[in-house]
Amino acid sequence: MNVIVVEAGGSYRCNGAMELCDSDGNCTALLQEARLCRCGRSQDKPFCDDADLSLDVPPEPLHAGEVEPASADGTLRIRTRRDGPLKLEGPCEVRAEDGTVLMRGTETALCRCGQSKRKPFCDGTHRQIGFEAA
Repeated sequence: MNVIVVEAGGSYRCNGAMELCDSDGNCTALLQEARLCRCGRSQDKPFCDDADLSLDVPPEPLHAGEVEPASADGTLRIRTRRDGPLKLEGPCEVRAEDGTVLMRGTETALCRCGQSKRKPFCDGTHRQIGFEAA
């Protein structure tokens, strides 16, 4: 199972069979693990550079999404949307650091601007604040 752990005040810690693709559809080789930015401040987007460590923010509540029965193994494609969310396509499970399952399924979008009101999921706030991923 491909698992994404939402680290408290930090990154998305991704483990499993994953491809990371840019908004033009160019994909990297198969990855087994990665830390992706969710605060919007990394200088190495989509990867986390620990910019969040300098932030003095209290832990935020995480919202649950749809939890489907466990899906078959397969490759998870993580597509970076231009100045938008991380689009997940393929079997995955999104968990809080304490192990709580927030979402299980084959498709969702995770916030990477750091401003969503439905963290860790995208609510479209990136368009309102003018988030730039580059």
